[in-house]
Amino acid sequence: MSGDVVASKAANFLVEDAALRDGVGTVFDVAGVSQKPVDLVLAGFRKYYGGLWVGGRIKVTASAISIAPNLMNRAAHHGLTSIDVRLTDLESVEVLPGFVTKIIALRTPEHVVKVRCYGAPALARQIRELAARATG
Repeated sequence: MSGDVVASKAANFLVEDAALRDGVGTVFDVAGVSQKPVDLVLAGFRKYYGGLWVGGRIKVTASAISIAPNLMNRAAHHGLTSIDVRLTDLESVEVLPGFVTKIIALRTPEHVVKVRCYGAPALARQIRELAARATG
């Protein structure tokens, strides 16, 4: 992502195939905690939400959006990468209801990227305005 960052927020984003790293189970073993309940809770979250909400940061420039997992989630999950969306690829930016924080749904021709953060309606409005300028 290039350009000056016009907005940056701590956020969670929905990852459909998020999976804990193999070594994370060792932490539960050392702590004397069974991983079975953790696996059951994660399976419930995946079923209900269609994936896992992963903590990270959303950054917006005049041309793109970048969503990256934070250090803790990169360490705990296998294969997490940043998501970059060009503003010219956006078909819509919607605000969805959520518990405590609202959810921004960024729709492209191929995917819907969901991000939850404080101030979601204002950030969604800002993204829409920037996308309108980018597509001119």
